[in-house]
Amino acid sequence: MQLWKLSRTIFTLAKYMDVSYTMDMAHTLFHKSLFARLMIFFLVVMLIPVSLLGFTYLARGEKTVKNTLSEQGETNIRWAASRLQQVIEKYRHKAYSISMNDDIVRLVATGASHQIPQNTTEIYEQLFSIMEGDTYLATASVVSTSGKVRLSTHLFPQQYDLRYQGNETNPFFDLSRASSETASIITLRHRYVTKNNAFVFLNIFRRIRDENNSVVGYVAVDIHQDAISSIPSELGFSDLLLIDTENYVAYSMVHMDKYGDFSRFSELKTITFPLVPGNTQLDNTIISLAPIPNTQLYLAGITDTAVLKKNIDNYFIIGVLILAFGILLAGILAYFFSRSIVQPIGTLASSMHKVETGNLTTRVTESNITEIGQLQRSFNTMVQQITTLMELTREEEAKLREAERKALEAQMNPHFLYNTLNTVKAIAKLHNEKEILTITTKLGKLLRNAIDNRETETTLRESFSLVESYLTIQRIRFGEKLQVITELDEAIAEVKTPKLIIQPLVENALIHGLEPKIGNWRLSIRAKQIQSNIIITVADNGVGFLPSTPSKFEPTADNHIGLYNIHRRLQLHYGDAAGITIDSALNEGTTVILRIPRSSTNV
Repeated sequence: MQLWKLSRTIFTLAKYMDVSYTMDMAHTLFHKSLFARLMIFFLVVMLIPVSLLGFTYLARGEKTVKNTLSEQGETNIRWAASRLQQVIEKYRHKAYSISMNDDIVRLVATGASHQIPQNTTEIYEQLFSIMEGDTYLATASVVSTSGKVRLSTHLFPQQYDLRYQGNETNPFFDLSRASSETASIITLRHRYVTKNNAFVFLNIFRRIRDENNSVVGYVAVDIHQDAISSIPSELGFSDLLLIDTENYVAYSMVHMDKYGDFSRFSELKTITFPLVPGNTQLDNTIISLAPIPNTQLYLAGITDTAVLKKNIDNYFIIGVLILAFGILLAGILAYFFSRSIVQPIGTLASSMHKVETGNLTTRVTESNITEIGQLQRSFNTMVQQITTLMELTREEEAKLREAERKALEAQMNPHFLYNTLNTVKAIAKLHNEKEILTITTKLGKLLRNAIDNRETETTLRESFSLVESYLTIQRIRFGEKLQVITELDEAIAEVKTPKLIIQPLVENALIHGLEPKIGNWRLSIRAKQIQSNIIITVADNGVGFLPSTPSKFEPTADNHIGLYNIHRRLQLHYGDAAGITIDSALNEGTTVILRIPRSSTNV
């Protein structure tokens, strides 16, 4: 019913809405922005399970609940029938014990022959002994066929006084009509209220026979409602009926005033005989039937489903409200969650557009979302690297232009310089001036290497050879005062490095370190490989640096321009992995170390 109502509501809404327009608008939003996509995705993800659960509940909920109640009712009614059977068997056994008691049999037989003994105290004691512990839950009565012997654990019930009962009103008439094999009968027909206001709902009748097997009296054990009062309260049925299939009467164990034939019980009007154990589902009722073994009695548990239907309707309304609230909450959460994703991505996209237009000062603030924050950090790093590369490119281009200018100036007339040196060499040779000859030869080699722009790199062996030419000239100038040690590891002799990175260091060591020093001069030039780096060391025992000079070289173009140029050339060529380190002590000497990564060099 609820599903049909919901379908009709959807159809009515669709009638007054332009569905195609709505779908087109949703399609446009879906393909327009990330925010719209996220909103739609979140709403769909929320609505699909809620809708499926709602429709499933409406379609199957009532049936499932009824089946569950039926299964539970069948289980409970079998349990109640078992409990009631135990009670009946207990009192049926007591009726048997009374009917077989010799003293009681003799007393009843004596009463039947109109010779009643005077003292029956012992008989009562035996009767109470048999009913011990149950005198408040059941009444045991004994009566002779003549009605003169009457015994009871309570006040003797008037309906059992056979002196005033005819066949039509005799409560034991059914027992007298039963076959001789029938030991006892159980009936609901003789309900009554005792003098102590105890309600009797079930009677167990049994014959008393003498030694000649003649019926001399009857035993009646009447079970009080209190003996089974706990059974209905533990089951959860709206009503629990005890049905007598022989007499076609029923009794409500919940509503004790409800008793009579089936016409008084609307729930039983649809039941057909013989009764079949199990469940019967009606419009607003579930009837669970179970027989009480060894009796003609049945128990019927009544489950009222009208309340269930009302609750299901209430649950449907609650479900619709929850669905509406869920949609609203999902929309709000989807909005804020989508914004938390879209906003930083939008900011990143805007910053990228600025970078595209040439604004390299743009930076973005990192989001607290890990993945987006990683993108923003990568963007900032990328822009920084682009800025650095552009600055290096501009610097490289400026240095290249300056180098080209100097190269053009130096190459104005290289033949004139060579011819002049050759003339000097010829004169020195003519006059046997060996030192002048050596100087001009080495100087020519230095000059040729300096103005040769065909190659920007040279091997370490060639660099050491060039340094040796320079030092040969200086030895002629300074004589034995200058002591030089050179060491080149053969494993790296053919490694190529930028030109003129060692010779300027040697020149600085002579001019700034050794020339101001009095005494012998020592200069060492070494190149070797340590791990993955090539280490070139130029050390002297000169005057060293002033104490204010930092031990770690910080390149500037204002002072030490030669070292600065070497430092920049190395960084432009190798990156930050290369550089210069200076260790100097005043009046002790200076050590300059070049660090070049081996992986970046050419062999």
